[in-house]
Amino acid sequence: MGHNVDIAALKQVDVQVLSFNALLASGAKLALDNYQRPYVWTQEKIHQLLDDLNEFHHKSDQSIYYLGSLLLHRTVDGMFVIDGQQRLSSLAVLYYSLKGKLPENLAFHYRSPISVKNLRIAQQIIQQAKPDFNQEIFDKLQFTVIVVDREDLAFTFFDTQNNRGVPLNATDLLKAYHLRAIRNDVPEQGEALQMQCAKRWEDVQLGGGKSEEGVKKDFAPELFHTYLWRARHWIGQNDNQYERHDLILESFQHQSIQPLKIDEVPLYAGRSNTFARTLSLDTNNEYRLTLNPVAISENPILLPFELRQPIHKGVGFFLYAQKYAALLNELFYSDRPSKPLMQFRVFYQQVVQANSYYLRELFKLAALMYYDQFAEFRLLEFSQRLELVFGAIRLDKKYIFQQAQLKYLKESQLNIFNVINSSYRPDEVMQYLKKDRVLLASYHRITV
Repeated sequence: MGHNVDIAALKQVDVQVLSFNALLASGAKLALDNYQRPYVWTQEKIHQLLDDLNEFHHKSDQSIYYLGSLLLHRTVDGMFVIDGQQRLSSLAVLYYSLKGKLPENLAFHYRSPISVKNLRIAQQIIQQAKPDFNQEIFDKLQFTVIVVDREDLAFTFFDTQNNRGVPLNATDLLKAYHLRAIRNDVPEQGEALQMQCAKRWEDVQLGGGKSEEGVKKDFAPELFHTYLWRARHWIGQNDNQYERHDLILESFQHQSIQPLKIDEVPLYAGRSNTFARTLSLDTNNEYRLTLNPVAISENPILLPFELRQPIHKGVGFFLYAQKYAALLNELFYSDRPSKPLMQFRVFYQQVVQANSYYLRELFKLAALMYYDQFAEFRLLEFSQRLELVFGAIRLDKKYIFQQAQLKYLKESQLNIFNVINSSYRPDEVMQYLKKDRVLLASYHRITV
């Protein structure tokens, strides 16, 4: 049985084959929209590009070098690159190295420090490599260029198409989806809120500080995979599973709720919210709480959200992500920690880091949930009791594999994340950890 074809949509799609030079000589300026992720090509990919072009220049009998498809969205404001930013950015650096100027009509602007760092590294690699092909190579670099007029059609392509060599993370798609969800009858307000939320996403990407290896990275994938998705979905004991690309999108995109107003986020009763019904973000980048409107600090940690609350499209998604990125940063990386936080970090560095990687993941997720629920109150005691439990697991096992995380939840009397989330006082959490079934069984075997 045949598929239905949207004839009207097909009429709004132009497809042609163009060289790099011909594309940029077509007259339309190519730009990046504010949803685009940073430039993330690695040193290995730059070296691979140079090696491939050198081989093509010296050995190939082909007249063109094909670099895949580009997806462009044509608007009244110009032509925006939906898919192809990474390749075009890399070629622009190569163009500059060979010709001493940037390509005309390539109006890319990068706001993220990640992009700036990676572009500089790419330039250094190309300059050190001293390519022996000349600028005529750009007439031989060829793309299939797809141009669409409708935004919904553009993002249908975007959601399903992989970047050549750099598959899109679920978090890249979430960012694009929720920025698109910010709409208003007054275009100026919607645009201002989009710009604010794009900036907040950059804070999320940098919000995890450094990895345990000391390297700066895009923190968004770790935040959503290791923390937010698990905190929201590891709620049972026997039916837990690990996050996947499609599960991340299902939870934070498909199940998100459309708010009544683009600048307003419904709130839910909880420890961090006992008096407000909605949270608004205005075009001056300030928060307002209602029913009783009060301005609150710009510190996202103070936003009255709960880890397991519903996700609301657009502004609500970005504020939620920013709060928990900031909370993790304060817990593990902030420059001026309070005394309780410093004690927690010393314990983590001297004791917890010696444990298995997978048990450390469990520890950090539980610590985030506890800190979100009770702040610094008895944080060190909680950490010590939790590590006793995980230490018992380590004593029982010669090797700790990833599945040990779900096995612990299955064998425990209750799910530790549920215990933390539902407790009103730290005492309830401490009492549970004292009687943890895994802990008692392990130490019973030791003493028998």
